[in-house]
Amino acid sequence: MGKKLAVFLRWGLLLVESQVAALQPPELPAQEPQKIGAVAAHSGVSVKTIRFYCDQGLLRPSGRSEGHYRLFDASVYGELALIRTLRGLELPLPTIKAVLEARRSGMCTCDNLQATIRGKAGEIEQRIADLKSLHAELNGLLSTWKSCGGRPAQVSAGI
Repeated sequence: MGKKLAVFLRWGLLLVESQVAALQPPELPAQEPQKIGAVAAHSGVSVKTIRFYCDQGLLRPSGRSEGHYRLFDASVYGELALIRTLRGLELPLPTIKAVLEARRSGMCTCDNLQATIRGKAGEIEQRIADLKSLHAELNGLLSTWKSCGGRPAQVSAGI
């Protein structure tokens, strides 16, 4: 594994853990379940997004209120932080769901997560190489550009 990739992996895993720890709001009582609106207000994630994550199986409400509102315990903040971080790495929702399920079950997912991040890092390296190639091609095109001999366009002050 290349040195840059290893640094990226270490950084990515540290980022995941720090994001999970950072979103645990200390001022909220852990024993009181919260409605979706309160979770949205404290986490910065919209109610619509939280509902979507529930519908996709990423989040699990701890129960329902008498009015059938979703209720969440304090662990939802760590899960939202992890989802946000993994989405930032452009991981697909099924992969994120698998990570969350393994995390909830207590199974270590480090190897799986590292393999996924390595794969994503490889994709990024390929994109960088493709963009560098495109950049060189465009610069080559510009360096060999020949004027068409036509009249230059008039630039209007009103545009």
